Amino acid sequence: MDKKWFLLSIVSLGLGGFLAFVVAMARTPGVYKYFPPGYFYYALIGHVDLAIVIFLLSFTILIWSRTYKKDLKLAFYLSFLGFMGVALSSFLGKGIAVSNNYLPTIVHPLFLSGIVLYFLGFTLHALLVSKEALLTLFSKEPIKNSVATSVILGLLMMVAVIPSYLRAGDPSNIYIFYERLFWTPGHIHQFLNGAILLYAWYYLLHLLGKDKELGFLRFVNISFILFALLMLLVPVLYSDPISRNAKIFTEISYAVGLGIPMFLHAFNVIRDMRWDWKNPFSSALFISLCLYFLGVFIAYAGIKADLRVPAHYHGTVTSLTLALMAISYKLLREYGYTKKLSTLTKIQPYLYGVGMIMFILGLYFAGREGAPRKTYGTGYTQDPTVLASLIIMGVGTMMAVIGGVLFVLYILKSVLMYHEDKG
Repeated sequence: MDKKWFLLSIVSLGLGGFLAFVVAMARTPGVYKYFPPGYFYYALIGHVDLAIVIFLLSFTILIWSRTYKKDLKLAFYLSFLGFMGVALSSFLGKGIAVSNNYLPTIVHPLFLSGIVLYFLGFTLHALLVSKEALLTLFSKEPIKNSVATSVILGLLMMVAVIPSYLRAGDPSNIYIFYERLFWTPGHIHQFLNGAILLYAWYYLLHLLGKDKELGFLRFVNISFILFALLMLLVPVLYSDPISRNAKIFTEISYAVGLGIPMFLHAFNVIRDMRWDWKNPFSSALFISLCLYFLGVFIAYAGIKADLRVPAHYHGTVTSLTLALMAISYKLLREYGYTKKLSTLTKIQPYLYGVGMIMFILGLYFAGREGAPRKTYGTGYTQDPTVLASLIIMGVGTMMAVIGGVLFVLYILKSVLMYHEDKG
């Protein structure tokens, strides 16, 4: 069954990556006019939900399944139906697009039922492996340690939906309602992504022959869980979970509870890392670390509600995406889909990684000059710095999209050729 989760994650990443291309081109000077402004927000929502949320969570379940050797068919089929609902509503552009944070929403029965079904499957799988996770929570083995942490965080993320819903207010005020509903679970999801990023870094080290045991760091991950529990208090302590004071509370908890442990683990990984530019596992690990530190630096340097926000989270999130891409190459061989990796796998991490770095820097420098986020076109400015930065973003997007397309097509081609040979 873990092969099905693998393919679901790859297809979701591919569809979300295509929509990312649409979104980026709709912000690029001289090009945006060729992309329909009315579809911009649907493409943005589809990109985030498919390429970030569903891709990462599906790959997370794949990791749980492989680690604990347990699976549940019902969980997969529920999540698959949910994925279909989200994908179809995003591509069709039906309903009201709400550009809230963390899980941007389309108010339409197809999208909403899709989200419910997907997360129902996710919750069932988290419950299935929760006992094993508790038993290995303080394992000295970094891979088991981080996976166990991710399971607990996955359950806390779903629990957070209950108090968040109770504080969400009037559903007719759609932006405020969905912003409140997904604010706390969305923050906990970032802790979950952090745990999976640690898994990916240590797993890539393992593939490079650098196995190691954790010393005191095996207890550091508990801060993820403690601060995620603090996040659960936000809808309880604050009548409005997105008020200024509530946001300050969550952001400080996020920076301290996730940021400091991640730095400790990152330097632990760097100590044993040797860069081999021809090895996709080595290059992906190196660039993943670069992307992560770039995203973190942007956050700690101070950001406002402009394009610096997506610059920050694209750094931290795509560091995980790139690491999981490299792990996917290992899975291709393990599942028997290919016997030998092609030369493409040596080039692809650089295309995607360097492209994302240019994309992030373009967003960041445009944001520093006040360029707004979640905005179609460039009609709001004639500032040459903003326009030049957005051109850099557009070039970076093209590189990253080419790298992402090559990755998805290579994976799917390998799978299809394997099944044709078997057939």
